[in-house]
Amino acid sequence: MKVSKEVFGALIGASLVLTVLYPLGHRRNLKLAKRMAALLEEQLQPQDQEYTWLGGVMGFTGEFKVPGFRKVMVVYRLLPRQSVLWLPFHFLTGDRDTVQALFYLKEPPSQEIHLVKGGLLSRPKIYNLASLREKRMKRRGGKVRVLYERDPDPAERLADFLGDELPLVRHLAVTKEKGVFYLELPLPPSHLEKGASLLGRVVHKRPALEKVI
Repeated sequence: MKVSKEVFGALIGASLVLTVLYPLGHRRNLKLAKRMAALLEEQLQPQDQEYTWLGGVMGFTGEFKVPGFRKVMVVYRLLPRQSVLWLPFHFLTGDRDTVQALFYLKEPPSQEIHLVKGGLLSRPKIYNLASLREKRMKRRGGKVRVLYERDPDPAERLADFLGDELPLVRHLAVTKEKGVFYLELPLPPSHLEKGASLLGRVVHKRPALEKVI
């Protein structure tokens, strides 16, 4: 089968674009991951830390030894900027770089609580959803779906605890079985400092958080 000059030229051009953009996206993600790791260490002030890369430059999992907690785990997931073919699909579905932070509490919370923002596509999987009650709460950044076991007041106090950083949060959870305080943040590169600062607030204001939950 003959290939026309136009098709051949298009294939060569596409190959050149992929060749040029791959290292650019690779370097961009590597730079973001290193920047985020440095910000986390600055804000969490861990006694020790260990990182595991996720699929090359797709992010990392960090485990931090932080006083006052059994441990702190942070998963930083990056868009595949090195993949020109996959990146458009992520933008079409609304995907963003995300941070998932798990603070393992030394004392179990009194009940399970979730604060959830976003539409149907962004709703997290909550395993015991049927056993939780639901209400809506209006805060800066829009309406928040509140799920709780018995008392909705701690959810209000958690929103106050986050303060001006609440709009950064897509999902907040307090799980009783595992004793975890969880935050999920869609975090574009321009918000890295704000996101890391919010995680630092959880660490440095831990006594106030424990009173709330």
